[in-house]
Amino acid sequence: MTEKNQKPELKIARKRVIAKLAEGVFETFDYGLPVDLERIANGSGLTFNYGHYEDFFDGMLEHLSGEFHIYMNLDKAAQGSPRSRFTFAHELGHYYIDEHRIALQEGFAPSHPSYTNFKSEIIIEKEADYFASCLLMPENEIQNDCDKKQFGPELIDQITKKYQVSATAFLLRYINLEKVPLMVVCSKGGKIVWNWQGKDFRFKYLKSIKGSIPVCTATSEFYSKNVEYSTPQSDLFAEDWFNYTNCEPNTFKITEYCIYAKKYNMVLTIIWY
Repeated sequence: MTEKNQKPELKIARKRVIAKLAEGVFETFDYGLPVDLERIANGSGLTFNYGHYEDFFDGMLEHLSGEFHIYMNLDKAAQGSPRSRFTFAHELGHYYIDEHRIALQEGFAPSHPSYTNFKSEIIIEKEADYFASCLLMPENEIQNDCDKKQFGPELIDQITKKYQVSATAFLLRYINLEKVPLMVVCSKGGKIVWNWQGKDFRFKYLKSIKGSIPVCTATSEFYSKNVEYSTPQSDLFAEDWFNYTNCEPNTFKITEYCIYAKKYNMVLTIIWY
């Protein structure tokens, strides 16, 4: 992984605490699937509204006169869309994670805007993201739905539809289930925006020059030749994507699958073996 794109990671123990917290919230307000976030907010004594706030935030949790309120920005995502649902769950994370809520209550931290772009290096934002993924895809349910299932486009499609989440949200959850060694790379205009990898993924250093996507990859072909692949590409080797692989050339095969957002000139790339 390039140093430029490497982000501070949540500790495993902290992830366990947050996952358990999200599981408790889901079980307390067991309204079934997909998770009904607005009913959870109502049951928690929170108020919320959807409004037009231009580009100022995706969502925001505010504490005022002893009450908590969630603002949701319709200019960033339609109500009920996967992005909007993740943002709502993220704001619930700020409320339910004790340290976040108390900081707002006591005035130690001001209300701050949240952005659903998965690239924040602020630990509390990463914690709220992780809470959101765990709340939207509860532990027992997601384990059962992914257990003994081959990873690939079909599984991504099944999970995103059932839980009403984006592919990115699902991958954030799946990568922590450690069922398949996995890396996710988000790029825009041929440049890497962020990347994650599971702790069991053996390669760490992207073959990137000045933050660019490695040349001999399916992702690169989208940017250089406008080529889109509808299926995973399994004819790549570790050295096509990574430096310092500790493998002989042309011996360690990897699979690359691209999810294209052509309108934004972006690609979400998934690499596994």
